[in-house]
Amino acid sequence: MSRRTKRDAGMTLVEVMAALALLGLVAVGIMSMLVVSIRQNKLAEMRSIATGLASERVQQIASHPYMASSTYTEYKLSEETAAAGPPRTFTTAYGLIPAHPEFSRVVTLTYDSPVAGMLRVQTAVSWVDRKQATKTHVIVTYLHPRLEEGT
Repeated sequence: MSRRTKRDAGMTLVEVMAALALLGLVAVGIMSMLVVSIRQNKLAEMRSIATGLASERVQQIASHPYMASSTYTEYKLSEETAAAGPPRTFTTAYGLIPAHPEFSRVVTLTYDSPVAGMLRVQTAVSWVDRKQATKTHVIVTYLHPRLEEGT
């Protein structure tokens, strides 16, 4: 039989404390990374919803025949408030976008931009994040009556 020394009997208290300290540091690092990951996932989710809302609104406007500046209100949805400008805007306040009360939307119609006869449509969708900061996602497109002639 081999004789065991005291040193071979197990770990000392110092070794256990060192191992626990190292484990604690690793756990704090992992938790920090997890918190950042969750925040970024939530931001990506909100930005994705905002992109969809802005894109959907641009498509609704593009699906209508081109409206001159005198009849721009034909583009307006029932939940929007129109302002004659220039530029002409449609504003949907927080709580009024169906199925997405945490978002607001501003559609800006700028006629004869960047050239005569063209309509610049800018849709900005905003939300308030958990730190109470307003985030905004913007989509811009251009419409022209001649672009519709080919369809």
